[in-house]
Amino acid sequence: MRHRWRWLGVVLLVLGCGAPAKTGVDLKQEAIRLNEAGYNFYRQSRFDLAQEKFEKALAYNRLIDRRAGIAANLNNLGAIAQAGGSLDQAVSSFEEALAINRELDNPGALCETLNNLGLAYQSQGRLQEASAAYLEALDKARVLPPGPLLALTLTHLGDVARARKDYMAALNYYHQAIRADQGGKDRRGQAMRQERLGRTFLDLKDYDRAAMYLKEALGEFRRLQDTDGIAATLKDLTLVALARGDREEANLNGNLLLGIYQARGQEEEARELKALLKRGGGS
Repeated sequence: MRHRWRWLGVVLLVLGCGAPAKTGVDLKQEAIRLNEAGYNFYRQSRFDLAQEKFEKALAYNRLIDRRAGIAANLNNLGAIAQAGGSLDQAVSSFEEALAINRELDNPGALCETLNNLGLAYQSQGRLQEASAAYLEALDKARVLPPGPLLALTLTHLGDVARARKDYMAALNYYHQAIRADQGGKDRRGQAMRQERLGRTFLDLKDYDRAAMYLKEALGEFRRLQDTDGIAATLKDLTLVALARGDREEANLNGNLLLGIYQARGQEEEARELKALLKRGGGS
């Protein structure tokens, strides 16, 4: 979710009793300043504070009918709702943002919102609707200047294909995404796609190629000190080792991952990992 929020032109403002009236220009500038505060809270995973700021921003953007700001706020609030598991609320926010962005006819904003909406649909198991949103986003991404949105959209399409067990289509989308990453010299993006390729080859029981892609991804995530990427890749490598019957490697990777979970307070994930290692298999 972190890599999806770029254009957050929103407003936050608290007016106490007796506060002086604000002009439209004042509201807009205050909105931008307060939005930045909300975004900083979001990046720190302090979602309650971020939500409070974005909700106030949305209220003021509605007052001055700042359409781009309203859409951006709705996207941010949808992201927070999705992070908290409130998928219906997330879908509602993204759908309203999408309607506004269609009016504004901004290809970048449309692509961003369609990806967000598709991800929310996908989380609800609505794969056909998710795929339709991603395909429309792909049309928008292809006319944009080079950037990470194309690779992101292709990755989402690959994820839908993988969920449908159409592994050849998934591999094709991921490889296209890697080519987009290479064109944009996005090494983190390329590592993300390599992790997806490794996961898909794990599904196909091609453990050698799975391990190859995952180890490449892990090396890059470690270079970048990307904890989320490291954790995801270590989990995949643990599953590969268990599938191969290599208990020593499974325990090595699993214990590294367990340390990350414990350091981050991810108690549920730590319990599931311990049970997996004790059971000795299953993906």
